[in-house]
Amino acid sequence: MRYKAVLFDLGSTLIEYENKDWTTLGKIGIAKAYPNLKKRFPMLPELSSFGSMFYEYFKDILDGRKDYEDVELHDICASIFQRMNLDMSDGVIAEFVTTYYKPIRDQLTLIEGADVILEKFKNVGLTIGLVSNSIFPERFHLTEMEQFGLLKYFDFTIFSSSVKTRKPGKEIFDMALKKANITASEAIFVGDRFDADIAGAINAGIVSVWKYRAGRENPDGVEPDHSIIKLEELETIVLR
Repeated sequence: MRYKAVLFDLGSTLIEYENKDWTTLGKIGIAKAYPNLKKRFPMLPELSSFGSMFYEYFKDILDGRKDYEDVELHDICASIFQRMNLDMSDGVIAEFVTTYYKPIRDQLTLIEGADVILEKFKNVGLTIGLVSNSIFPERFHLTEMEQFGLLKYFDFTIFSSSVKTRKPGKEIFDMALKKANITASEAIFVGDRFDADIAGAINAGIVSVWKYRAGRENPDGVEPDHSIIKLEELETIVLR
């Protein structure tokens, strides 16, 4: 085999996180988390005003990230609540994050063939790794991977929310190569986003595979080494 390791993105590659669009999911999450927050802090503005303020601060924090720096949702909420002059003691942030995230978790589905192709790769002795951009806590995603029967196939997982650097930056890919104990030429990376996954893999010298997802834009004309519609097509590419 040409490759020693297969590295995967998570969202829309192995698990679908966008069965509803992110804007809708965010609004649902705020609506779910707001009542408990209002009980603790009666001075909060009504829901629509709170939601607008929350996302104004949210966007400001994300836009303020430097280069490929990343931040986790607990830290984002801590900064937002501090700006709102809210007392963050007694587990306020953890409760808010968990409640806010639940509508996202409730609409997740497994990408067709994800478990099958992972089992095939594991059975032939390939190292399998995950390199995922996410602002959500790592433990949330590990639980989801376990629930869908995927986690057992992975030798390691890397989430940008934990390592504080994100794709397409080269650093997070270098972390994966180090964990797999391989060179870039011995790895292949599979993801659904041109800007983060494909451009990032190319910049790191890793063979790239774009997993088709309807609506994904490629504004910069990034050219993957391979393109697939279904994950089962990876068998021909990786095991040839």
